[in-house]
Amino acid sequence: MTSCYPRTALCGLLCTVALTVGHLQAHGQSTFDEVRIVLQTNCTVGCHSGASPSAQLDLSGDAASVYAALINVSPLNPAAGAAGWKLVDPGYPERSFLFAKVAHDIDPMDHLTLAMGNPMPSGQPALPYRDIELIRQWILFGAGQNQVYLNTDILTDFYAGQGMARMEPLPAPDPSEGFQVHYGPFFLAAGTETEYFYKYATRMPETREVNRIEAQINEQGHHTAIYRYFPEADTNFLPGLRPVTNVLVAAGVYYTSDIIAQFPNSQNLVLPEATAFTWHADAVIDLNYHIRNYSMDSILACEFYANIYTQPQGTAQQEMISAPVYYGGDDPTALVIPPTGLDSTYVIEQFDLDSAYTWYIWSIMAHTHQLGEDFQVYRRTLDGEKGENIYNGHYDPTYSFNTGAYDWSHPPFRRFDEFLEVNFNEGLIHEAVFNNPGPETVYFGLHTTDEMYVTYVQYIAQPTHLSISEQAHRPAPALSVHPNPATGPVSVSMRADAAQQATLSVWDQLGRLLHQRPVQLQAGHNTLPLGMGTESLPAGIYAVSVSTPAQQFTAKLLVR
Repeated sequence: MTSCYPRTALCGLLCTVALTVGHLQAHGQSTFDEVRIVLQTNCTVGCHSGASPSAQLDLSGDAASVYAALINVSPLNPAAGAAGWKLVDPGYPERSFLFAKVAHDIDPMDHLTLAMGNPMPSGQPALPYRDIELIRQWILFGAGQNQVYLNTDILTDFYAGQGMARMEPLPAPDPSEGFQVHYGPFFLAAGTETEYFYKYATRMPETREVNRIEAQINEQGHHTAIYRYFPEADTNFLPGLRPVTNVLVAAGVYYTSDIIAQFPNSQNLVLPEATAFTWHADAVIDLNYHIRNYSMDSILACEFYANIYTQPQGTAQQEMISAPVYYGGDDPTALVIPPTGLDSTYVIEQFDLDSAYTWYIWSIMAHTHQLGEDFQVYRRTLDGEKGENIYNGHYDPTYSFNTGAYDWSHPPFRRFDEFLEVNFNEGLIHEAVFNNPGPETVYFGLHTTDEMYVTYVQYIAQPTHLSISEQAHRPAPALSVHPNPATGPVSVSMRADAAQQATLSVWDQLGRLLHQRPVQLQAGHNTLPLGMGTESLPAGIYAVSVSTPAQQFTAKLLVR
């Protein structure tokens, strides 16, 4: 049986590793040193220098003084200050007044509003695109003082005509409907591959439900993913782009967050009407982008737009849950593909004969790297045989027609017209076929020359009163758990129409029953102790249910 949310005692170590991962200073100038030269060459004569520098910003000093004058300093401009911007907000070019002032027309979007004054340099031509981009890249990568984030020759070459055309921006949602995250651009040389994480503070003033995510990525993108950190867990991670140099870097995010969605290509992910993800106030997300530049002669500007659409908390009936199912379960490194040159089938049997837990599946998507030849998911019968095929990897990315072959770089994303009910005493069988022509054994890893075997499933834990196609809302079930997230004792609250006997149960993600006991409900409001300690539970998502003879209510519990 496979665990969908492997979380182990390595979490603390991985978070510590995440704090130390960064771009160490190489020999020669830091990226900030190059930025300071641009600023002092173009912005100090008669403006940001002398006894009374413009906007009280003196850029003429040494590295330490210029750095201190910029980083996390509130601008004097009222409009920029009201927007919560800083002169330089590490990791956030779009929240950095310095970049907005120099951006001009480097993007087909406005960075500077009329209330924010004239662009810089004042009374002079705009900086060259290469220099504007240098400032953006420095901020995007984290705006450190001593780090070398990139070889800036790639910026010179890109803007000298050696780059591919950038993608058109995705139109942002109306602020009343949601917000946009723009990730990038970062620049990838011809024939190379990279993967980055990017932490993003949403600054949402209140808890909201996310019912739609529209993503636009480069055609060359292998995948993007959106993670939502457990509350306060993001403090273990530095701002800005963070290179995924090894499995520990990726695992550090995995063990401190929930995956919300994974995109193999541009998608408009509209959740079923009665479902949504819940994002708490000031939620912090992390966006992962794995991309390869297949061109042999052009530089690629890598970008990712995500429009996050929200609705008031309590609108949806059910929380949508995203679960990655890994080959090897708690140990995905169990994936080993020897160089036989033959098709080899690797099977995940996902079931528990004693389980009464049910997934109501909305979507399924495959994920392998370049040795993947096929990917199929079946219902499992009680006698352990393959039943109905519910995911055929031979389909096109939108699951519209059968292409006759599996395309590992653009796998199909199947969304069901009606929720697919899967009880885990039967479960699922996942089958992936790999072919390694040699000469070396290939192991689990992050690059496309390594391998992965993951099924991404989105589901709800209890049926809604609505079919996917219906457009009305019903009240949410009257069951809640608190505190949530939890690190200690938990209480369960619910209302009952009459006094009655019920059963309180706690399940893990695969439907394994962890705790069950009878409870007596009183008419009206009830507060019940969970009856088990959460301190010893691995961090992850659990289902808490209260069942009466007439119905069952379920709520999600997050343990961290």
